[in-house]
Amino acid sequence: MINYLRQIGKTNFFIDSFVILFLSHIYYKITYVEWLESDFNLIFQIRENNLTSTIFSIESPTYTLLGLILKIDNIDNYKLLIYFITLFGFLIIIINTHFLGGYSTLFLFGGWLVTCSWYLGYVDIVSVVLITIISRHVIENNVQIVKNILYFTLLTINHSALAFAYIIILGILANRKSQIKFIWSSISALVIGNIILRIYLNYIGFSGRGRLRFVFNDNIIENATTFLGNNILIVLWSGFLGVSFSFLLLPNVLQWLKVQKIIIATFVALFFTSISLDTSRVFSLLIVPVLLTVLKSLQEEPELKSRQSLIYTISILLFFVVGTYHFLGEVWIYSPMVNSESFYDLITRFVNSLMSDIWK
Repeated sequence: MINYLRQIGKTNFFIDSFVILFLSHIYYKITYVEWLESDFNLIFQIRENNLTSTIFSIESPTYTLLGLILKIDNIDNYKLLIYFITLFGFLIIIINTHFLGGYSTLFLFGGWLVTCSWYLGYVDIVSVVLITIISRHVIENNVQIVKNILYFTLLTINHSALAFAYIIILGILANRKSQIKFIWSSISALVIGNIILRIYLNYIGFSGRGRLRFVFNDNIIENATTFLGNNILIVLWSGFLGVSFSFLLLPNVLQWLKVQKIIIATFVALFFTSISLDTSRVFSLLIVPVLLTVLKSLQEEPELKSRQSLIYTISILLFFVVGTYHFLGEVWIYSPMVNSESFYDLITRFVNSLMSDIWK
C-alpha cells in the first residue's frame, strides 16, 4: 500500500484531483439538467411496465438501469447517485491520463469538463471515462481485442451515436500497427451494443423516435449546421479551451503527417457536431481523443521537454483570460441549466433538513 501511494505521488494524481474539483465545483459550478425529473420518472414507468415517455434519451440507459438495480425511489437519491458517479468518473479519468506524464493536468482544461459539470443527468461523464480508456490503449498501440470490444460495447450502450463517431475519429488517429485491430473490434462492439440496446428498448416497450430519426426531423440539420457555421470559433474554443495553444503549437514541432491526422479528426468531430443541436456539448465530447493525442504528442517531443512550464503558463493564462464560451442555441459563459436545482442547492436542502431540529 505504501509503495502504491509512493507511485501515485510520483504522478500528477494529487494536483490533478485538486484541479478537477476546483474547476468543476467552483469555476464552472455543477448543475443538473432541467429535465432530470422526467428522466427519473422512467424508473417508475419501467417498474410498472407502463412506459409512456418517448424522449430519445431513453437510448442512453446507464442511469436508468442503475436506478432500477439500486431500487432508487427518491429523486434526491437519484441526484446523489449521478453526482457520485461523476466524482468516481473524475477519479478514473485522472488515473487513465497518467500516460500523458506532465501534460495530464492540461487535459483537465479541455472543454469536456465544462460539459460534465453543467449537464449532470446526461451520461456524458460515462462516455468520457470509456473513451479516455479506449483512447489511451489506441495511442499507446496497446489495443487488446477482448478489452476493446468490452469497453466499446459499454460505450455503445451508454451512447451509440457518440460511439459511432469515435470509431471514425480514433480510426484516423490510430497508428497503423493497431488501426485495423481497433476498427474491426470496435465495429463488432458497435453491432453487439446496438443489439443489446435494441433488446432493452423492445423489452421496456419504447415506441418513441430514436436519435437517428430525430436528426432527420424537419430543419434539424439545417438549423444545426447554421448554428455551427455562424459560431465556428466559439465552438472550437469550447472544445479545446486551455489546450488550444498546444493544438496551435503542433505544426511547428510535429511531422506534417501526424498533424494532418489530428486536423482531419477535428474536422470529423465538427461534422458530427453539425448534425446535433447540442453544439458545444457534443463537440467537447467528440474532441476528447484529439486532446489526448495532442498532449501525448507534446509529451513525446524531445524539443519541448524543457518548455513544459512555458506551455502550461501560456495555456492556463489563455484559459482564464478568454474565459468559458459554450454554444447551445446561444453563447453561454455560465451553465445554461439556469432553471434547475444546482448541486449546492441540493446539499443545502439536505443539511437544513437533517439539522432542522437542532437549529430550531
